[in-house]
Amino acid sequence: MPYAFPVILILLGITYYFVNPSTTGHPVQCPWRVLTGTLCPACGSQRALYALAHGHLGQALSYNYFFILSIPYALSAVMVTWYNFGHRLDGLKRIVFHPVTLKAYVFIFIAWWIVRNILGL
Repeated sequence: MPYAFPVILILLGITYYFVNPSTTGHPVQCPWRVLTGTLCPACGSQRALYALAHGHLGQALSYNYFFILSIPYALSAVMVTWYNFGHRLDGLKRIVFHPVTLKAYVFIFIAWWIVRNILGL
């Protein structure tokens, strides 16, 4: 199972390098946006990945700030869960999965959801 993650990342990277979600002709609509007319916290993530795969960090951030800024946290969580290298990352694991860190992440996630709709981000 631990080897599946890097393979999936590589396949996603290749996919988002060659397939622009903005111009596929059949864009996937966010169910939340279809139902409510507002953006969910993940809206723009596919376009952000495409922009990031092409080295356009500013454009990726414009599509979804929270998603792009969450990537290091998500990768850290995967690293300390599946690839701890003989407990060398235990200190990082305590930080990543500390209750305060998790609560802060959820709070920021919800705040991003609200703020992006109020400010139109």
